[in-house]
Amino acid sequence: MSPRLKKILVIAAIAVASAAATAGLSQFRFFDLLRLKAQDVHFVLRGTQPVNDIVILGIDNATLDRLLKPSLYWHDYYADAMTAAAEAGAKAFVLDVTFAIPVADYEKDNPPHLDSDLAGAFLQASQTMPVICAFVPEAMGAQRDALGAVPLNMAAGTMGLAAFANLTDDPDAFVRTQVLIEKPEKTADPASPLTRSMSLLAAEKFLGVEAQFKGDQLYLGNRRLPVNEDRQLTINFAGPPETVPRVPFYKFLEAAHNKDLATLRKWVGGKVVLLGPDNSGDRHNTPFYTVFAGDKYTTPGVEVHANTLRTLLTGDFLQPVPEWARVLGLLLTAGVSVTMAASFAVSQTALWSLLALLISLGATHILFRAGWLFSSSEVMMTYGFALLGGVVYRFATAERKSSFFRSAVALFVGKQVAQSLDQSNKISLHGKRQTVTILFTDIRGFTAFCESKDPAVVVDLLNTYMQTMVSIIVQYGGHVNKFIGDGILAVFSDDDDRAKPGDHAFRAVRCATDMVMAEAGDFKTGAGIHSGEVVIGNVGSSDKMEFTVLGDTVNLASRLESLNKEQKTKLLLSEATREMSGAGIDTIYIGQVPVRGKTEPMKLYTVKSLTEGK
Repeated sequence: MSPRLKKILVIAAIAVASAAATAGLSQFRFFDLLRLKAQDVHFVLRGTQPVNDIVILGIDNATLDRLLKPSLYWHDYYADAMTAAAEAGAKAFVLDVTFAIPVADYEKDNPPHLDSDLAGAFLQASQTMPVICAFVPEAMGAQRDALGAVPLNMAAGTMGLAAFANLTDDPDAFVRTQVLIEKPEKTADPASPLTRSMSLLAAEKFLGVEAQFKGDQLYLGNRRLPVNEDRQLTINFAGPPETVPRVPFYKFLEAAHNKDLATLRKWVGGKVVLLGPDNSGDRHNTPFYTVFAGDKYTTPGVEVHANTLRTLLTGDFLQPVPEWARVLGLLLTAGVSVTMAASFAVSQTALWSLLALLISLGATHILFRAGWLFSSSEVMMTYGFALLGGVVYRFATAERKSSFFRSAVALFVGKQVAQSLDQSNKISLHGKRQTVTILFTDIRGFTAFCESKDPAVVVDLLNTYMQTMVSIIVQYGGHVNKFIGDGILAVFSDDDDRAKPGDHAFRAVRCATDMVMAEAGDFKTGAGIHSGEVVIGNVGSSDKMEFTVLGDTVNLASRLESLNKEQKTKLLLSEATREMSGAGIDTIYIGQVPVRGKTEPMKLYTVKSLTEGK
């Protein structure tokens, strides 16, 4: 398997694992709440949307202050509001106030006609304007007989204008969805009407169409409603509290009592009117949350219903992206993240990762504005998992690569250079003066040998020879500076591994002796050694440099190696090397030869053991 293919497969595996981890964690409560909070951010970023065809008659604190009698006995006010809204041309009226038992049961002296008068006003107004009355299913289950005794409830139920007022809370006590209709029972009569929420029933009356199930899908006319298996619709809130147009209930009553039909029509003409509490008694957290607390920052229940109604009327729905799109999006996000982490430099990874994450989050917001919910929290989780996986993979491969390149540097330019680079983390053109011993070796008769041999055979034989020679040099702590054709330039210094101060000449002579005596096939080796000061370091340019040794010492060592043929020897060393090697080496004086550029001839020596047995 090629390294490129292997890298692609590893990146793909990390991306899949990241997406799978995100999908798995999303099932837990904490991460589900995180998804909901991230969804709320989209509402805040999007801002306020217009609200048409809906108005709230709010029972606010000012209304409670002006309408002096207890709200339990406001039946005549509700009746007046229904009548006035019908006369002003309202399309539908939603009474978000429940009546659990007859008023007479609260106070025996209370006029018994309050309940009947309200029911009468309801029947009268409903002839031209549907009046939808709220009830709480839980209360009906507990007090069914008493509820049946309330005339308004009886009339609304008979006319199919009763609707449940319950709101749907998420686990964090925020309202984001609304149940629209009760669950159809398989054993029930298909013609039996299903109880609606106030918002759905109001939308039906406003649009003049009925909601119905087609298979498992709920439709409002020809428009499919994107509800979940619990028949919950995600509410596309128009804005924070008080975004929906409202008129204080007391002002509406004043205009009704003053017969100010023009003002009433301006307020409610052609609209759905929702009448309900607009004070601290019924407020809820919604996606337009803030860090502040108090009624000012929470939404009245009647306005939540108004937002649900707006969503149904405009068709501005919010629904989760298809599962295949969710999976594909998470995989794409993870793939981009891990690819950048595994491929770019650290500084580039930080910059491009942040940019890619912002683009991904921006894409989720664009989808939100188009009506599709793609969890930005899942995008961030997937991105984080993949980025972490990519960083781990990068460090693991970087360590392997670092080890490989250290070995490569040591192999091609020597251990000293490799160690120097590893310690300094710097490559520069520099050098230093140092006293070393230079060893030159060469193969005798190599040119003639090559003329009669196949080049491939020559290369194989030469590699075998070099392997033998280099292993001897390494054994004595020296390092090969370069190969010059069939020759070797080796350097021995006090910087060598396991070196003792000043022993480089001794080690070089012992090394050269072993090299010229080594069995190397058909090849015979000659060596020249000289000790002295050299300049050692990087030479070249920023585009191409070479670690080398320079100076007269190098030239003289090369000259000594070439004199072996004239002197009929295998190894020649200079007087400087002989003196520095100490008494541990037995040498024989060969003679002296003139050297170009030197006033004094150069004394030549060889190792005594190499002359024995000649």
